Amino acid sequence: MKRKLWCKMVYALTCFIQASLIGAVFIINDLTGKKAGVMHHVYYKRNQYEQGIYSLENLGWQKLLAVILGILFLLFLIYAVKEKKNRFYKIQLFIASVISFLVYFVICSNFFISMLAYPYFIMVLEWVLLIQIIIIIGIHFCIYLQGI
Repeated sequence: MKRKLWCKMVYALTCFIQASLIGAVFIINDLTGKKAGVMHHVYYKRNQYEQGIYSLENLGWQKLLAVILGILFLLFLIYAVKEKKNRFYKIQLFIASVISFLVYFVICSNFFISMLAYPYFIMVLEWVLLIQIIIIIGIHFCIYLQGI
């Protein structure tokens, strides 16, 4: 009983972290239009990121990786449906594939490119995807332990 309660608390915490990250990036983007200091900082960091990790070449690789992960999670989801795995596991795989394709959409969308906080949107969605991958690995590990 304690293990299930602990797992639910950890999952609730990770969901809260994911939602907070997504909410925070929208707040940062909103503040760029209201506060000059925030706008200056985000503008400066955007230029730095566009010279490094979010250069056009690196964004191409990130788009490719996001699509590959999305397809991989969809294949895992199809396998989980055929094998009649746990519903929670299937839902988490679906969420991971959606987040993967969202990363691709944010990188390619002119709507997000025109925003000053564009690198932050990419960064946050990649972190959310990483947290989701950790959740899936944790679920898989828990299912494996229950089978032993």
